[in-house]
Amino acid sequence: MRKRIVGIAMAIMTLAGISGCGSEKAAEPVSADLGAVSVTVNTTVRKTGQYPESFVATFKNDITDNSLDPSLFKLTGKAGFWGSDDVRDFKCSFSEATVDKNSLTLVPADFPEKYFYVKEFNVTCADHPEYEFSSSDVAKTLTPVADDFETINNKGSIKFDYHLFTPETTEAAPIVIVFHGYGDTNNLLTYKTAVEWAEPENQKVRPCYVLAPVINDKDYFNAGSRNKIYEDLKTILDGMVADNKVNPEKIYVMGNSFGGIATLEFCEKYPETVSAAMALCPALTYAPNVNTGLSKMVDVPVWFAHAAGDNTIPVTASQTAVAALTKLGATELKYTEYTDEQMNAAGADGSPDSTYSYHHVELAVMEDDAYQEWMFSH
Repeated sequence: MRKRIVGIAMAIMTLAGISGCGSEKAAEPVSADLGAVSVTVNTTVRKTGQYPESFVATFKNDITDNSLDPSLFKLTGKAGFWGSDDVRDFKCSFSEATVDKNSLTLVPADFPEKYFYVKEFNVTCADHPEYEFSSSDVAKTLTPVADDFETINNKGSIKFDYHLFTPETTEAAPIVIVFHGYGDTNNLLTYKTAVEWAEPENQKVRPCYVLAPVINDKDYFNAGSRNKIYEDLKTILDGMVADNKVNPEKIYVMGNSFGGIATLEFCEKYPETVSAAMALCPALTYAPNVNTGLSKMVDVPVWFAHAAGDNTIPVTASQTAVAALTKLGATELKYTEYTDEQMNAAGADGSPDSTYSYHHVELAVMEDDAYQEWMFSH
């Protein structure tokens, strides 16, 4: 009897040991070999710049788990600053995680950085390391509309690149020259000022070429260099007119901040070429000579826009130029001044070092069709 009890006890202990071992194995994460991964980052240019809309990780082998919880995934990374070599840490969660055969698509919940500032990132997955990937796995980045621009190198008196969007028309079309702000050399991705004109819904209503020169800081800050760039741009324009690509009666110029300086200077240099212009928060405090040449462009239709609370370029810069043009007899002149409340509604905030400070009046301008309609009415 005693032997039978001992035997039963040993059997129970053996079963318990087996059961315990099995429980421990079940608690461990199970990693499937998915093979090599290739990542595509799908981005768009919102009015505040380029942001990722989804990360698509494509593996060599199919994914068997079709019900992944997006809360399992976390993204951490490092991003740069405008005008600085410093980097900062950032993180992001995901709102969606979907599987289609061998592809995993993650949708960011609220990506905090403009994507072109991102230096590196890692995506981790709790208990599932087989789904993880990093910036080193990115094979391509897609940005609709911005990707439709061709990048051309100008080899004239000043070397610079320019992005050119070509409309789907065989007739001579209007052209919009968009000058970027100082330091904003990622001019198709920083804000939507150039890309907005090439959006499909705009092209249906206002088909046009869009020419966005990329001007380095040194040349932008030098009045002589800027002047040579204008001459090269005029040569490019003349060639497009001669080739019956551009309608010479519909040549438009616009720009924000330093691009506002460039807009006014181009109008002063070629008043008979420009059909209409938009000067957005022009940085005239850096180029007071622009005001002395306003008489040359008195017949050019121009619309000024400035935020009253601009902490970078005071609103008086535009007010002074508008008053001078009015005194000179300009009749095709418009001026819009935005309140802090209006800028907040457009997505800006009052901090002078903010990515979206009140200096960026284009946030309000480029979502208002009235500006585009006015330009193309001339």
